Amino acid sequence: MKPNMHSVFRRLYRTKMILSCLILVASGITLLAVDHAVSGRNDWVGLLPVGELGGILVGAGVLSVWLDAYLHREQQELDDLRLRQLLHEQAPAMRDAVLEAFAANHEDLARVATPELLDQLIANSLAMRLGDEQFASEIYTDIRDQAIRAAERWHDASLSIELSPTNVGPKGAGPFFTVEVRWEYTTTPKHAQRRFVCLSDRGEYSEIVRDKDGTSAWYINPAGGVDAASPAAFELLRFSVNGEERPIRRFARKAAQTYTASIPAEHLQAGQQVTIAYTYRTLMTQSGHMVFFDVEQPTRDLRIDFDYTDCGIAAISTLDLVPSVRPTRIERTHESLPARVIRLDFDGWIFPRSGVAFVWTLDSEVAGRRLSPRRSDAKP
Repeated sequence: MKPNMHSVFRRLYRTKMILSCLILVASGITLLAVDHAVSGRNDWVGLLPVGELGGILVGAGVLSVWLDAYLHREQQELDDLRLRQLLHEQAPAMRDAVLEAFAANHEDLARVATPELLDQLIANSLAMRLGDEQFASEIYTDIRDQAIRAAERWHDASLSIELSPTNVGPKGAGPFFTVEVRWEYTTTPKHAQRRFVCLSDRGEYSEIVRDKDGTSAWYINPAGGVDAASPAAFELLRFSVNGEERPIRRFARKAAQTYTASIPAEHLQAGQQVTIAYTYRTLMTQSGHMVFFDVEQPTRDLRIDFDYTDCGIAAISTLDLVPSVRPTRIERTHESLPARVIRLDFDGWIFPRSGVAFVWTLDSEVAGRRLSPRRSDAKP
């Protein structure tokens, strides 16, 4: 209750108390006057104890005012003590009831707390836990904004990458690798269409990655001589929803191309999880020495298989750019086997702006270093 409302009710209570006392006193005086008027009569009216009743009413009215003024402070302290005792005894039960209600149904919490209040509660709790208010506020704001901006959340995702040498590519640009990539994940779709864009404009690529509107982007450096608008540079091969192949449309423009596939309307309206899988093929120079795959949406549990069998790669390293307290599990095929595969497993949630890079050294580069003559510092 607000302080001004408490003051109003208190004044109203005092007014009613004084008015009741005045009524009692007035009634008592009236009865005393009646008793004085009928005194001396010998009938039954004279036998009524009107005077005594009037005296009692006058005394009750005056005494109640005096008692209220005399015992007001003690009565208020007694009420406060009773309230504190009640809260102390019932606090555990009320606390458990509130926590159980919030834990059982988050809608109860949503009815009593605004998003701003929830943000403040979480930030304050994290600040108490970490002992640094600024640090807690900044890391919570960053994680919250990433989660809110993400339209979809991917679960049980798998990423398969297969490298293979190819003769396709512009002449004079050096040998190339064909990279075939397959993504599969479970999600509740929020976009009616999935778009895949291949382009050579770094600024446009950064803008697409930042928007998070259901568009996947692949950047090709124009310095390598590869035309990003060519199907040889990038091609979406398959797109399926729950195992059902979906038609793919292609649109090309200068130094860029776009592939579009739709999500069935019944899956969008139902709001249920579906399994989405797509495969694309791209081209990259072997001398580029690196390929990077980023995480587009918040993803829980990711497995990556990188196959570089018969690619003429002498050594390959992985750059794990996924911040997590859980260690990444990395497995490689044994040297005695002909296949060359690296498997990475990530447990828990992975947020956007993270990913994995694969960096390699070619057999020809290692052999060239071995055959090159050593420099001598001795003078002839």
